[in-house]
Amino acid sequence: MKHTRIRSIIAGVVAGLVAATTLAFAGAAPAAAIGQETFGCRIAPGVVLTWNTYCTNSAPASTYNAGFAVLNTSGSYTFSWSVSGPYQSINTGCTATSSSCSVWVANSDAMIVATVTYTQNGQSRTQTAYATINRYCGSHLC
Repeated sequence: MKHTRIRSIIAGVVAGLVAATTLAFAGAAPAAAIGQETFGCRIAPGVVLTWNTYCTNSAPASTYNAGFAVLNTSGSYTFSWSVSGPYQSINTGCTATSSSCSVWVANSDAMIVATVTYTQNGQSRTQTAYATINRYCGSHLC
């Protein structure tokens, strides 16, 4: 009888451990995996609303907003931005916690290059996008 009681206690403990482990894993969020992200740019004002590795202005303006963004993110990331070219100032983002970065660019012939390194769970990926601003004279390209 003593052995039956010990077996019953051990079986109960094992069943409890299995149930607790199953509940812990069932409630856990899926692990985020780096690699499905995309990176691109687009320029406002303009008619091209998609994010591409290479983007160009498509409408006349005195100042353009060249936007760059990491898309299709899942989970937590840190970002490191590098923007080069003759931009006037940062509009928004471009920080370690921002998945996007936009800069103001004058109506001029300019190339703005943005490189971002994003890190998640110790894994990093670096991508680059290129925004070309073509100078407008009135409503036509110069």
